[in-house]
Amino acid sequence: MQEFSCALKQERLKRALNRVIACINRLAAVCRESRVPVIWVRHNIRSQGADTDGGLFGLFHDAERTQAVMDFGPGTALYHGMAVDAGDHIVFKNRYSAFLSRPPELQHKLRELGRKQLLITGIAANVCVESTLRDAMQLDYQVILVADATMGTDEQALQATLSNTRRFFGDVRTADGIIRELSENKCASER
Repeated sequence: MQEFSCALKQERLKRALNRVIACINRLAAVCRESRVPVIWVRHNIRSQGADTDGGLFGLFHDAERTQAVMDFGPGTALYHGMAVDAGDHIVFKNRYSAFLSRPPELQHKLRELGRKQLLITGIAANVCVESTLRDAMQLDYQVILVADATMGTDEQALQATLSNTRRFFGDVRTADGIIRELSENKCASER
């Protein structure tokens, strides 16, 4: 959920993005109340002279898009609509999958926090989100993709990711369902 990926021009996509942002922010707030860590993943490629540490990213994106995610530039910032809290965690990645990044900051953070279950949200569902959740499952993390807090490059791509996840990689739930479960668990633990 970064500036480079959320700066959409089509009005139809902006409305969908705003729904996803509201859903992520609401879920993040409940996670914090329930003492579930919130981790924001930022894509950043570092330039190293004429080379980068971004692998083949530049082959699939134009120079402007590639430049937008380089060297902690403005495009790598978390999108201004995201409700980031001072207690949240931020990790960086330089691959579509946050688990294949070098160094693997997300893996280190999850190990530090002692977490093996992940609630995954974001855009683009069929690129970074799906790449990350596939690798998470292969590394023995329990994956829950939050359907209404995720957006694909188009509706077909989103539906394919939701289907792939359900069939092969993890669970798919709604934010309301997860929020209800977190609230019930919190109430049960307070008794």
